[in-house]
Amino acid sequence: MASTTASPKTVLLLIDVQAGFASHPYWGTTRSNPSFESNTSTLLTSYRTLLPSPNHKIIHVHHSSIHPESPLHPSSPGMQPASYALPLPSELPIHYKNVNSAFIGTPLESLLRAHFGADGGKLYVCGLTTDHCVSTSVRMAANLHAADGKGVAEDGAVKELEGKGGEVIMIEDATAAWGKGGWDAETVHRVHVASLSGEFARIAKTEEVLDEWKRLKENSA
Repeated sequence: MASTTASPKTVLLLIDVQAGFASHPYWGTTRSNPSFESNTSTLLTSYRTLLPSPNHKIIHVHHSSIHPESPLHPSSPGMQPASYALPLPSELPIHYKNVNSAFIGTPLESLLRAHFGADGGKLYVCGLTTDHCVSTSVRMAANLHAADGKGVAEDGAVKELEGKGGEVIMIEDATAAWGKGGWDAETVHRVHVASLSGEFARIAKTEEVLDEWKRLKENSA
């Protein structure tokens, strides 16, 4: 028997999952998490089974670099979506940014608030890279209370709404980082994930998230 408890609204946010990140020396010589591509593809395929329920939404935010030498510059084929995470027509448009945060220069905040409403919901985040755009966007999502049914007034104060709250979930094995500054890629990745845990997001792995989505689908059946 399906649960009588209303399932929370959810969003799967994919950040900078673009062709230009594929084994390109521009980013570095070593990358963490060799399972990034397969995990991201699995998550996207699984999440799409929750649709077309209006309670669930996929948002793609991509980087449009201002630097001509970047593989993510508009003149480069690397700006295109990665082959394992191609948006479906129903998931368009792709929203483009040219800074680290997925919230700057895009309608992301308004899209999340319109989708979640006062009750809030669950914002699942994956993409590239752990220490740059993913970390920045997760921190900003938490600071803006973009998923928990709260708003931020012009003076910076949090405006409480009559909601049930929500959360940001970073899917840590569906993100990846490159080594830098003398630190290997896995260390860079783990340190940045640890710095987000608790204060900014709940950290989860792909299998855990897939189980959550399976329960959501069962409860809404």
